[in-house]
Amino acid sequence: MTSIVFENRNITLKENESVLDGFLRAGHHDIPNGCRAGVCQSCIMKSDSAEEITHAQIGLTEAQKTLKHFLSCQCHPKSPIGVQSTSLSSQQTEGVVIDKTLLSSNVTRLRLTADIDYRPGQYLTLWKDKNIARCYSLASHPNKQNYLELHIKHLTDGAFSSWVKSGLNIGDKIKIQGPLGKCFYTAGKAQPLLLSAIGTGLAPILGILQDALEKGHHGAIHLLLGARSPDNFYLVDALKNLAAQNRQISLTFVYQNIPAQNNTNSEADFSFAVQGDIYQYCKKTYPDMKGYRVFLCGAESFTTKMRKQCFLAGASMGDISADAFIPFHTSTLPPSP
Repeated sequence: MTSIVFENRNITLKENESVLDGFLRAGHHDIPNGCRAGVCQSCIMKSDSAEEITHAQIGLTEAQKTLKHFLSCQCHPKSPIGVQSTSLSSQQTEGVVIDKTLLSSNVTRLRLTADIDYRPGQYLTLWKDKNIARCYSLASHPNKQNYLELHIKHLTDGAFSSWVKSGLNIGDKIKIQGPLGKCFYTAGKAQPLLLSAIGTGLAPILGILQDALEKGHHGAIHLLLGARSPDNFYLVDALKNLAAQNRQISLTFVYQNIPAQNNTNSEADFSFAVQGDIYQYCKKTYPDMKGYRVFLCGAESFTTKMRKQCFLAGASMGDISADAFIPFHTSTLPPSP
């Protein structure tokens, strides 16, 4: 065991406990935190000790590393460490909600205006208040839209997504942190692309697709989207139109289960999609992926399995980029207001 020195107080860490978990257990619930996985970067703190913290600086800028900033959720010190809080407000930008549209029964499209430079496919951290933050990927393109577009899946017990659906209104202001992430378009213009996503993983894929077209990509673009049920797909007509306007795009929707009749319109037409397993479909359709540039977005289980499958089919690991949606862990946090 080791300890943290914070504001002249010693906090003893348990075996393998992170600095953030130590703070929360000791009652410091005012320490900003979000994903608890080193993704949202909301829990950044500063070290004033000689303790090695490079293992907790992955994803930070060189300037942040020089200032000895680190991610407290990822820091597991081996010796006593002195830490200081950092100003969260200095890392945030203010955005304004200009549109909120329901794209499906459980996906809300949020459009914001904010002074942010980004690359299509990166993600932002949005703050409800000083304690609740979530990461969402950008579906927009800075040269094509004058707003930031995010697709937010509503979770029944989601403190943030429930607020977006029912409590956030057009004209409201919201704090934004970022952009972050390295899943953006980089490829040879003639290189075949596989863009695959499940659920709201479509958001960054849309950004990457727009960027590829903006940069004059003329190689084949295979857009492969998966869902548990065909009524979970959204923006279907917009995607069809985009594919019709760009002949190098092949668009495929693959769903796993036919929806229960009592949960959907019995006259709904799902002929735009094929029923099956997205992994088996990909394996059968793309048996040789040598030379492909691959972008995978969605649940971590999906990106992990699909990354391995594409690699085994011949794609170079360096040519496979993924935006894995990591669930937020809140078991040790106080109840959300």
